[in-house]
Amino acid sequence: MNQVITIGREFGSGGHEIGMKLASRLGIPFYDREIITMAAEEGGLDPKLIERNEEGAHRISEKGKSRMPFFSLSYTPDFSDAIYLQQCKVIKDLAEKGPCVIVGRCADFVLRNEGSINVFIAASMPYKIKRKRLVAVEKKDYTDEQMARYITDMNNARANYYNHYTGGKWGNSATYHLCVHSDLVDVDGAVETILTYLQNIKK
Repeated sequence: MNQVITIGREFGSGGHEIGMKLASRLGIPFYDREIITMAAEEGGLDPKLIERNEEGAHRISEKGKSRMPFFSLSYTPDFSDAIYLQQCKVIKDLAEKGPCVIVGRCADFVLRNEGSINVFIAASMPYKIKRKRLVAVEKKDYTDEQMARYITDMNNARANYYNHYTGGKWGNSATYHLCVHSDLVDVDGAVETILTYLQNIKK
């Protein structure tokens, strides 16, 4: 594998945009929600069904070992696990094809033995609130407190999902090669930081 970059990210930190711009600068493919479509096509499933199930799976409680649904009526443990495994297959296939940037979906864990470069994007809550106000227009009437709660809930959901399927701890710096606080450098600065890191990796 050659220069496959995975990006874990806090909700609202700009990780999707950073990954997209990074891929563009490197001239390599970018994958985020596209993985859902690919997993659906390969598994013969409706992408919307996968998205709904993924939303439910993202809300696995900290008592996830009990493997009980917490949110969606469409969620069943067997189905969720099958989707996770299908997405793992897609991620591995994409990495085998060549350099790319993959956002989310436990890609750092899936490719842990394949030489990927793993990046995590974090940010302060005020920065995340400001970013979400720009993109989540359906929540434009939220107070700062409501928006912060929404962001925290989404990040807890991501952490629960990651921890459940990997046995690790989402956001643990030891899991990643590079951690960037986007509130300190903004999106373009984060891209430049990652590019500099990649250029200085010893071959």
